[in-house]
Amino acid sequence: MSIDYSFHDLESYSETPIKFGSHRYAQDCEIMLWAYALNDEPAEVWDLTSGAPMPAKLKKILDAAMAGKCYTVWHNGMNFDTVVLKAHGYDIPLRMIVDTMVMAYQHSLPGALGDLSAVFGLSEDVAKDKDGKRLVQLFCKPRPKNSTYHRADSTTHPEDWAHFVEYCRLDVEAERALFKKMPKFNLSKHERDLQILDAEINRRGMLMDVELANAAVAIAEETRVLLARRTREQTDGAVEAATQRDALLSYFESEYGVTLKTMTKAEVEKRINDDTIPEPMRELLRLRLQSTKTSVQKFAMLAEAVGRDGRLRGCLQFRGASRTGRFSGRLFQPQNLPRPTLKQDEIDFCIEAAKAGTLTALYDDPMEVLTNCLRSEIIAPVGKKLVVADYSNVEGRVLAWAAGEEWKIQAFRDFDEGHGHDLYKLAYSRAFGIKPEDVSKKQRQVGKVLELALGYGGGAPAFARFAKAYGIDLHDMAKNVRETISPMTWREAEDSYEYFLKKSLTGGLHRDVFIACDALKRAWRATNPKICALWNELGNAVMRVIDDPMLVEKAGPATISRTSGFLLVELPSGRKLCYPSPCPSDIGKKDSFTYLGINQMSRKWVRLESYGAKLVENYIQAVSCDLLCDALLRLDHAGYKTVLTVHDEAITEAPDTADYSLEKMSALMTELPTWATGLPLAAAGYEAYRYKKD
Repeated sequence: MSIDYSFHDLESYSETPIKFGSHRYAQDCEIMLWAYALNDEPAEVWDLTSGAPMPAKLKKILDAAMAGKCYTVWHNGMNFDTVVLKAHGYDIPLRMIVDTMVMAYQHSLPGALGDLSAVFGLSEDVAKDKDGKRLVQLFCKPRPKNSTYHRADSTTHPEDWAHFVEYCRLDVEAERALFKKMPKFNLSKHERDLQILDAEINRRGMLMDVELANAAVAIAEETRVLLARRTREQTDGAVEAATQRDALLSYFESEYGVTLKTMTKAEVEKRINDDTIPEPMRELLRLRLQSTKTSVQKFAMLAEAVGRDGRLRGCLQFRGASRTGRFSGRLFQPQNLPRPTLKQDEIDFCIEAAKAGTLTALYDDPMEVLTNCLRSEIIAPVGKKLVVADYSNVEGRVLAWAAGEEWKIQAFRDFDEGHGHDLYKLAYSRAFGIKPEDVSKKQRQVGKVLELALGYGGGAPAFARFAKAYGIDLHDMAKNVRETISPMTWREAEDSYEYFLKKSLTGGLHRDVFIACDALKRAWRATNPKICALWNELGNAVMRVIDDPMLVEKAGPATISRTSGFLLVELPSGRKLCYPSPCPSDIGKKDSFTYLGINQMSRKWVRLESYGAKLVENYIQAVSCDLLCDALLRLDHAGYKTVLTVHDEAITEAPDTADYSLEKMSALMTELPTWATGLPLAAAGYEAYRYKKD
């Protein structure tokens, strides 16, 4: 049976800013225009503001969609347009919604309609109307406070309104053209099932502790006023608030003769710990740190974005992370919540103190305390509990499995069975040639950094960054490494120092610290030869395919191929990682190439560089994501309703009975798909009524 395709776009008005999410926006919005087209027929627009009834053709399209006979194609439709439609009584079945933004993300393309039009070189008549942003600002939002009228419409701006209707119609034309040009490598039934599950998770949302959020917002405002007053007192009124960067820098220079080039968190913290800085200036720097904490702003966001039923929706974007296809975060940005510095029992106490209005009296830095409470915003409804499970070192396990590093695969299995050594102790023991049982707690921490920092080709600077993050004193570590590591390994690292220095690759590390980190890198690589070989194998295979598009290469479990527009790296699941417009790099690395992608800092569509070890990182993280996605389908079927994923962790709501447990959820999480035979997989977690860091 042939199925029709219809193409759609909405334009809507709301007093609620879209930054609070489509679900909150949809509660109060008005649909003004609905553009639509069936198959290749010309696009038309229903102007709802005119009072005209729904056109017969559009009604026929919707009836066909409800009957499963017509797909409705939207750009960002799964998470915006159809959410708005559902709030207005048009509940299109998820299986009949096709989202071209998701299609773009599935193939490592930019999500914005205008950017996609540029990527595919669409002609002016179907490309995103350049005047569209002005028209959206004019008609879709309230007018500025100083305007003579509250809202623009067809009566106040008839010519612009006619242009706005045409802009909406052109969006459908551009969307249809893009749909036809879009790659379809990853549009499998399995991907479709996952996309629908993601939409269900976003529409389900998670219950939030709104009382805590409101209390946190009030405390943050109270603290902001207090910190500003203390700043004025400290500077005799020269600086109104420590958030005023330039005024503070000028004050430091004029009052203390100290010139700071930056006010980054790292620089401010360094100066606070500098005994040569006068104490009054250090106090101002402390006020600066407290005043500029951004994490507490998440409370304000969720307080505004939460629905009337207390649930926050729309926090995940399916395949939103470029290159790997992992979930990315939206709104509350749950993927980058700060790591707590307090124990959970104290966090629980602080939550009650915040709600009671006593937190500021109990803690000198309530903003820091509130940062610890962010995870705890997610709570279980009455009669349910949160069952949370996280894969244990999944990237390390997948990397060993993909590379065939048998000793490490066996080590994971032995540890999971309860008779093997901890991997971080084992990593240290193999690097230093000592027994695992003789590895101290401090040495285990070094072993942990070895595993986390070096699996994707990281060198001495990468190791040093991870070591600092885990509180390792680099100079003490360097002294210990020199005394205990193989003399030959130390000499090799020492001999290479001048080379790295000339190439500006030492990361600014002190000579002995760099040599120690480089020696550790060498020791780790010597004990992980198959992982190191995989970097070269995958990188070289990719270069051969780029050079000869007719080749299909294998590298470990990966299959590499080429189309006219993409380099494709097939995962064991069958999903493909896509690298648009690949070509050899000119920087001289034998396994280096460039491709088009979104720069994570500038958000621009530019040429990016990759190489063997980086490809392995993308590959391993993508496989880890596929494991989680498969598990989410099993969990949903078993009644564990996912409300959020954070990296390799699933947060689910389940009935508060013994039938639902962490043990059962962990078993579902670690059930291997057919494509992952032999992979040692483990999961751990907890049951609770409030989300926390396990």
